[in-house]
Amino acid sequence: MRFEAGQPKSSICRAWQVISSLYCRLLQLLIFLVISVALSGCSESVKRQLTPTPKFLPGNMNVTVRQGAMAVLPCKIRNLGTKKVAWRRLNSDQFLTIGKITWIKQVNMMVEHESQPGDITTWDLLIKNVKANDSGIYECQITSTREYAYHIQLNVVGPPITNPDIRTSKPAISVIGSTYVDYGDPIKLICNATGGPHIPEEIDWFKDGDKIDSHKYNDIVITKYRSLRLQSMTSELLVDRSTTDHSGTYICRSSQDVIASIKVTVLVASTVLERFQRKSNYSTDTTNVKRGTGSQIHPNHAGVSISSYAKTSLMLSLVVSLVLVPCVL
Repeated sequence: MRFEAGQPKSSICRAWQVISSLYCRLLQLLIFLVISVALSGCSESVKRQLTPTPKFLPGNMNVTVRQGAMAVLPCKIRNLGTKKVAWRRLNSDQFLTIGKITWIKQVNMMVEHESQPGDITTWDLLIKNVKANDSGIYECQITSTREYAYHIQLNVVGPPITNPDIRTSKPAISVIGSTYVDYGDPIKLICNATGGPHIPEEIDWFKDGDKIDSHKYNDIVITKYRSLRLQSMTSELLVDRSTTDHSGTYICRSSQDVIASIKVTVLVASTVLERFQRKSNYSTDTTNVKRGTGSQIHPNHAGVSISSYAKTSLMLSLVVSLVLVPCVL
């Protein structure tokens, strides 16, 4: 921009201020973009480093069963995360199962899934009434861009052997759990129905003779699952926070008309305030509460830790401030 000799000095200063302001804003935008790209790259890198790699745990890689029996092909994985597990026969493009779903029409195949502590999950392939043509190599595969596969050899031998004990065994049922729980603690009861040549079709729960359903007992959660390997059906009754209303006799009954019962008592051993003291991060002067003079709550001293991500952001903010100080001035 050119200025004539007679142009007022104040106009020149204002024009220079406008140019300086535009320069500072452009500089701010450029620094902001650089910082955003740098931080996003760092966060993605840290995320990739913190995500554990799936790993197959050692198991039986050579399974031999007799014709007519049930084959159990084990597959145990640590750190599966959000990935899926699929079974297939080696050198076959058709999946047998994906996740918990069977992808073929054969009704004698299914996956038995179980979660264990330490981020361990089992995805055993169960094959009922195996035949000679079921022999071969099976692959337990983790669906991922990388190749994660675990191979198991299945050998089917000899003619089937009938087991008279299974045909003549009587149905049985049992229920386990804590008979005494503190007020507010969870209640967990497990009912296991076994016996006979067939797995029970259903398990029902009753409390003091009244059938438990989701409408009348919306604070009680009931789960059910079958185990072909154990020829049993298991049901769990769960209460997240117990009250005195949950005291009573619980009965589980299978579709084979066998029952088991357990009596649960919820203990009121402390007041609500005392339970609040044990579970919160504050300490309360109960002496003043009992005397009616009010309560004094003192927060515990908690140390504050700054993550590496926050430290990086703080340092970059300081650099930006130092660069932009001349613009402000």
